[in-house]
Amino acid sequence: MFVRLSPNPEEQRIDAIRQLPLEPMEYCRKWVDIDPARGYRKACINALAQATGLSPHTIKDWGTNFDRRPHYIPFLLRQADLLNQFKQLVISQQIILPPNFLTN
Repeated sequence: MFVRLSPNPEEQRIDAIRQLPLEPMEYCRKWVDIDPARGYRKACINALAQATGLSPHTIKDWGTNFDRRPHYIPFLLRQADLLNQFKQLVISQQIILPPNFLTN
């Protein structure tokens, strides 16, 4: 990992955002693009399972609004959110990955 002694303001901003929790319902509102009247909860559970690596059955046990989720989940979801945003920037070609991106 590359560490500078004095990060620039954009790095500081990203580091600050990384520390902010993102609750499961917030994550779903942002990343689940489906009508709430048509299978929204199931799609939300599947999105949370994909983001966390946990099983949908485990996530169902968190309750209707996911209030019984483990304490680390909002921080894990923030990381997934940042990766999703990064992926969108790459797809839209606002960011171009270097050829050796995965080999460094």
